[in-house]
Amino acid sequence: MSEKIPVIPNQWVQAPASDEIDLRELVLVLWRQKVLILSVTLLFAIAGIGYAMTARQVWTSQALISAPSISQVAALQLAVDKIQAIMSSSSSSSSSSSSSNSPLSTAAFPSLEQPAIYQSFISAFNSMNNKRAFLTQEGIYAVEMEKSGVSDKRSERALMSKLAELISAKAQDKTSQDITLSFSAETPELAQQRLVKYIYFVQQIELKNKNAELQSIWKNRIKALIAQYDNVKVDTLLKRQEEIQRVRYSLRISKAAGVDAPLERIDSQEIFNIQLGAKGLAEKLSILNEIKDPELLNPELGKIRLQLSSLQALKLQDAEFTSFNMIDSPEEPFTRDKPKRPLIIVLATLLGGMLGVAIVLVRHAFSRPEEA
Repeated sequence: MSEKIPVIPNQWVQAPASDEIDLRELVLVLWRQKVLILSVTLLFAIAGIGYAMTARQVWTSQALISAPSISQVAALQLAVDKIQAIMSSSSSSSSSSSSSNSPLSTAAFPSLEQPAIYQSFISAFNSMNNKRAFLTQEGIYAVEMEKSGVSDKRSERALMSKLAELISAKAQDKTSQDITLSFSAETPELAQQRLVKYIYFVQQIELKNKNAELQSIWKNRIKALIAQYDNVKVDTLLKRQEEIQRVRYSLRISKAAGVDAPLERIDSQEIFNIQLGAKGLAEKLSILNEIKDPELLNPELGKIRLQLSSLQALKLQDAEFTSFNMIDSPEEPFTRDKPKRPLIIVLATLLGGMLGVAIVLVRHAFSRPEEA
């Protein structure tokens, strides 16, 4: 009996590969359509050149700064030292009679020290409020608004944010204290001029703020001393009244005891001390009634008054100082940041070539005769 050979359905039989890529054929197709490919490539290259030549240029001027030297903040430090010297002049004598929270204790001025002044300048340079004020004051924001044609508030805020990104102060690296100040503009001349102006603008703000801070500290110290003087004066006068009443009682007791002359022992700890005798107590009472100046009763009042007078006589003037040390001054940049013309032209040319090749291949694929 003969074996039956299984019949394989026609649809299971693999058809010959008619869609295999023939590299030789593709190369010939591309060669025949080289004019189209070159035309598309040339079109994109021209467009790239046009964009590169007309796109808005961005030039960035930079300056390098470091922390200020002692001489650059000497005037401000001198004013601080004067206040500290006055405030600490009687701290040793007042420590025994004043509480630990007395305003006479020496206070530090951390915000007016060199590192704080430097960091304050950097923060002010990056401050959005300062950037906004400068861009508005110099008319840069108004010109850009006119160019962009913005009209709504949201677009205005976006434009201001974009312009503010052109100004920055950044550290060279995480370990370095040197800071690079940058300002970008359409021309190298504008970039340098605006950076110089903005550095001066921020420095003037820092001069005003730090001097105002120093004046505030000085005036607050004066107010604190005046309040302390008044408090100590009131306490002294109250103690005077208590002492007068105590002497009166002691005088009555000494007269009742018949003690006219001072006794030999005068170290008694009794509340109503009659050791001075009636005559001595009467004279003490008379003197206490005659005293009008409380400083005679409490020497601490005199020290506070002298300290207050010294502070008031300072008459602090605005101190001139520089918040940074300029290492590299702002200069006109030699190269632009944007646009990168060679790169734009190369990328546009490559894109045009790729698009030309793609067009030829797609046209060839759709024009091939379908095989039955």
